[in-house]
Amino acid sequence: MKALFYVVLVAGIGNTVLRLEMENPYTLYRLIAPFLLLAVAMADPRLALKAIAAFAVFVVYNFVLAAAYGGDFSQLLPSLVHYLYLFVLLVGMIHLKSREPGFERGFLRFAQIFYVFLLLNLLLELAVGSYYPNLYEDESDETALRAFFWNQNDLAVVLCVVAWMALTLDRFRGPVRLFVVLITAWLLFYNDSKAALISFLFISLPVHAVLRIGAVVRIPVGAWVSVAASLAVTLLVALISVSDVPIQFANDTYSVGDLLVQPITNILSLNASGEEWGSLNNRTDAAIFVLIEYIRSYGFGLGAGGSWLVLTLPQYQLGGAQSPHNALLQFVVDFGYPVLLGYLWLTGWALRRLFRHKLPEPERLKVMAILSFPMLGLSQSGAIVTNYFFFTAVYFIWLYGRRRRAAGRLAVPRPPAAALPAAA
Repeated sequence: MKALFYVVLVAGIGNTVLRLEMENPYTLYRLIAPFLLLAVAMADPRLALKAIAAFAVFVVYNFVLAAAYGGDFSQLLPSLVHYLYLFVLLVGMIHLKSREPGFERGFLRFAQIFYVFLLLNLLLELAVGSYYPNLYEDESDETALRAFFWNQNDLAVVLCVVAWMALTLDRFRGPVRLFVVLITAWLLFYNDSKAALISFLFISLPVHAVLRIGAVVRIPVGAWVSVAASLAVTLLVALISVSDVPIQFANDTYSVGDLLVQPITNILSLNASGEEWGSLNNRTDAAIFVLIEYIRSYGFGLGAGGSWLVLTLPQYQLGGAQSPHNALLQFVVDFGYPVLLGYLWLTGWALRRLFRHKLPEPERLKVMAILSFPMLGLSQSGAIVTNYFFFTAVYFIWLYGRRRRAAGRLAVPRPPAAALPAAA
C-alpha cells in the first residue's frame, strides 16, 4: 500500500508532463489514482465507505449551490472531477497514517528527496532551458523556471510549502534551514512570483521569528499584542511613506502602492480598474467580480467551479487569464460559509497559539501554514486543484501529530479539524 501511494503521488507531481500530449486529459495520475482508492477499499472497507459517503455529501451540497445560483453546471462537473482526484490522495494518506507507525518520518524523507530532485531540475533548466514535454510555452515569460510544473506559480506554492516545513520542523534547523530560505526567496524573485514572495518574506519568516522567540522566552500575550500593534502602525506609516517607491521585478516595475495599497482599496470598494492587461490588474478585477456574485448569493456560495463560471459572463471579461487568481477567495466563493467560517476559526486558533511558549512541532507547522496560505494563494487559484504535491503536503500538515488508535482510526486532536483549502 505504501509503495502504491508514493507511485501515485509521483504521478501526481508529474501530472503536467506525464501524458501523451498537452491537451490529453488522460494523464498517468488520473489513470492509476483509482487503484489507490480500490486498494484502500480492500484493506479498510470501513474507511472507504466513510470516504465515499463524505464525498457524496460534498457532491450533493455543490449541486444544490449551483442550482440555486442559476443552474449552469458547465464548470461544476469538471471541478468535481478535480476534487475527486484530490480526495483520493487524502483517503490514501489517512489510511497509511492509521496503519503505518513510521508514516510521518517516511513522508518527510520523501519530501526531502523530492526537494533535492526539484532543485537539480531547476539548476539544469537554468543552464539549458525547459526540456520537459507538454509544457505551455509562454514567449513573454520564457526565462521563468518551472521544472515539470505547468508554470512558475505552480512551482511557487510547492517551494513555499516545503519552506513551511523547513522553518518549523526541528530536523531542518541550521544550515539546511538557511539554505531553503535563501533558495526559496531567490527563486520566487527570479520567477517574478510576487504574491508568493510577499507571503514568504512578510508572513512566513515573521511567523518563524515569533515561534523561535516563543521557544526560548515566555512572553505574556499582552506584550505580544502591544508589539504587534506597534509594528502594524509602523508598517502602515512606512507603506504610506514609500508607496511611490518603484520595485523592479523580472518582467515589470511596480510601486509599493501598486502592490499592496491600491489592490486592497479597489477590492474593499468593489471598484474594478477596467484595464485589460497586467497581471496585477487582472487579479484584482477578478477578485472584485467573483466577490460581487458571492455577495449576491448571500454568502452561501456558487458551487464548485462557480468562481470560474462568473468570469465567463459577458459583464465580467478580463484581458488576461480567466481565473480568480486567489485560492482562498475561490474556495470561499465556491463553497460559502463552511470555508469562510472555518478559515476564520482556523485563523483565530493559529493566532492564539502563535504566541505560546514552546509550541509543539505539529502545531508550529499548522500555525505557519494557516497564516501563510491566504497571501500565498494569490499566486494561483483554479490550477491549484491539480497541484497534487501541494495538497498532499497540506493533508500531511493536517494529520501531522495526530494520535493513532489500535483500531486503525485517527484520534480527534485538539488542533484544527479542517485542512487549509481542503475544508471544501
